[in-house]
Order: sequence, then C-alpha cells, then structure tokens
Amino acid sequence: MNTRSGTTLMGVRDRILDAALDEFFAAGFHGATMRTIANRAGCSAANVYNHFENKSELLVEILRAASDEQFTATRNALRKAGTDPAERWRAAVVAHALFTARNPRECLVANTELRYLGEVDRKRVVGSRDAQEQLFVEIAEQGSRIGIFDVPHVHQAVTAVLTMCAGIPLWFRPDGPLGAAEVADDYGRYALNLLGYRPA
Repeated sequence: MNTRSGTTLMGVRDRILDAALDEFFAAGFHGATMRTIANRAGCSAANVYNHFENKSELLVEILRAASDEQFTATRNALRKAGTDPAERWRAAVVAHALFTARNPRECLVANTELRYLGEVDRKRVVGSRDAQEQLFVEIAEQGSRIGIFDVPHVHQAVTAVLTMCAGIPLWFRPDGPLGAAEVADDYGRYALNLLGYRPA
C-alpha cells in the first residue's frame, strides 16, 4: 500500500513480489537472482532478504497466491452457475481461462517454474491446484452419470482442458483481435465439446 509520505513496509514487500514475478517470467527461476529482483523492485538486495529468505520462498509465495486466487474465481463462478453440470462445467472453464488470460505472468511462471521447487515447497503450492482439478473432475463425472457428457476417461479429459487453458499465455495478447472474456467464452464451448456434451 502506497502513501503520500512514502512506501510502507507492506508496499515494499508487494514491490519485491511483483519484481520477482517479472524476473521469473523474463529469465526463469534459475536465471533470476536476488540482486536482479532487488534492482527491479528499486531496493537493495539486503532489503529483499529482510522479507524473503531465498528465491524459492519468493516463488512459493507468488505461485500459492495465484493458485488460491484462480481457485477462488472458479468457485465464485460455480456459486452463480446453478445445478446443471453442463452449465457448471462451462462456468468453471470460463472462470479458469479468464483468470489465465488476465494473469499471464503468474500462470506461465506457475506452469514452467514449479518443477524447480523442492518437495516441501511444492506441497505448499499444489494443494489448491489439486483441489481445483478435483472440482473439475467431480463436475465431469456428474455429467457423465446423468448422460449429458460422453467421455470415457474423465481424468484425462480434465487434464486436457486444464492444459488447454494453461497454454493461453503463450499466444494471447490483450491488444489482439479477441479480448480476454471472448477467449474465455470460446474455451468454455471448446471444453463442452471435448466432454462430448449431448444436450438433453
């Protein structure tokens, strides 16, 4: 939070996190250093170490926050979606894809740099990611049980859809011909087709 008299302690921490995200996005986890992150944040390396012990702690904080926010966006969409599995599936995919399109740095870093974390740090990050995947699985399984989805391998289909969404930052540009909401709506339709949606 910024004030007229200067930047508060919380503001410094936020600047460091944003700078680290930029650096991980541009140079990768191995290419980033605490010094280059400090330079991006406009502070000293010692100041960075006052807030974060190492690069892994920075990456964990960034990825955990992004994963939690994406999961929250998906759950909020589902609260408004009603009970029909097709409607819920489309709403979940649209919310997931929209978050990805609007937060490309976080999502791309999450999908490319998570592998560099140790086992303990990985566990701190993947909890909400796994919970979100299970949410998609449950919706797809419900639709399959009542016969509106024709999909022989639910888990494989969910993985395909989430991987499709994860690829959005590789090509999407805010100044392109389609906006983030339009792309997300398209992905919602693609995801229904992938599950073999058969309207009652």
